[in-house]
Amino acid sequence: VKVDAAMALTFSSFLGLGVILITVLKTNQLDLENILFGDILGVRPGDVWQTLVITGVILLLTKLFYKELLFYTFDPLGAQASGLPVKVIYFGLILAITLTIVASMQTVGVLLVISMLIGPATTAYLLVKELHHMMGLGSMIGIFSSVSGMYISYYFNWPSGPAIVMVIFGLFFLAFLLSPSQGILTEPAVARRQAKLLTLLKELLRSNRG
Repeated sequence: VKVDAAMALTFSSFLGLGVILITVLKTNQLDLENILFGDILGVRPGDVWQTLVITGVILLLTKLFYKELLFYTFDPLGAQASGLPVKVIYFGLILAITLTIVASMQTVGVLLVISMLIGPATTAYLLVKELHHMMGLGSMIGIFSSVSGMYISYYFNWPSGPAIVMVIFGLFFLAFLLSPSQGILTEPAVARRQAKLLTLLKELLRSNRG
């Protein structure tokens, strides 16, 4: 069984278990809608400090072990052969993802937190090639989407979580269409320029031979 399939099944199973427990216990302290879709107005100062601490820890560990993470993510077998503790790195990544989900759950909820994890990174992947550029651009996209989504939710009286996710999707859709190297609308233009360049090179070679 692949790891992503197992994680998806585990995530959905525990989500279903949590909904069942909330329904059976019938407690008034938990709002099922806020848990599933988030509520930015319910964020307390303790939640803000928790998010800041988690963010600081993840940034610090990424800075300290950037080269090891880069090697492991692009070539796990090579990293293992070189003697890196790949199991420790793997469980460290899982722990970082878990902490990120915990930090984002109050804002966007359980169902939409996956979009917060995948959306900014995927959008950055379409726009830049270097990993450190992807990390920086993905962070800026996440910050911009969060702030913009909060303003949209305030002015249009929308839930904060879905508003943030829709901003992320809008940015991803624009990048998907207009990416310099992988965009649907721009890739044919790149191919045409490459074809013209190859034709020009062939003509130059023929003229030199003549």
